[in-house]
Amino acid sequence: MRNRHSFLSLVAGAGLLLAVAHAAGGDHPRASVNFVDRDGHDLGTGVLIEGPHGVLIDLDLYGLPPGRRAIHVHAVGTCDDPDEGFVASGGHLNPEGRKHGLMNPDGPDNGDLPNIIVREDGTVQVELFTQLASLHGAPGRPAMLDYDGAALVIHEQRDDHYSQPIGGAGARIACGVIHADE
Repeated sequence: MRNRHSFLSLVAGAGLLLAVAHAAGGDHPRASVNFVDRDGHDLGTGVLIEGPHGVLIDLDLYGLPPGRRAIHVHAVGTCDDPDEGFVASGGHLNPEGRKHGLMNPDGPDNGDLPNIIVREDGTVQVELFTQLASLHGAPGRPAMLDYDGAALVIHEQRDDHYSQPIGGAGARIACGVIHADE
């Protein structure tokens, strides 16, 4: 029950951050993502908003297979190789070479995020929050929008938040390049 309470507190805090960001007139740095699957089909969008302590990631997706799916921040901003499974997006954002996993005592790496849950109709509406990365770089948080960008990648399985190198998440099934909003 404690983990559920902590998770609900995190979700409520992320919602509050989004409300504050909107109320402040959008003066927080923002980025956007358009997701595609390996066949090039549109799967929806995401908005990333930089806050003082992390990045809020608001996803509105469709057309995904139902169930729990891993999602990670990958180190290179490209999704140009769907036939190869989006491997050009590289590994996780992880400049310090930390171990993978939100539950790993030697982790997490900067690309680790909680799993998303895809409904039976293939949709996802969720807000995630990461204190592990930044849009443009912040103390202790590497930049997603650096010289080679970054991508959000969705995997075919859930992440166990511990196993190496990607928590048993399996193949990459969707990808979206993170673009700065000007």
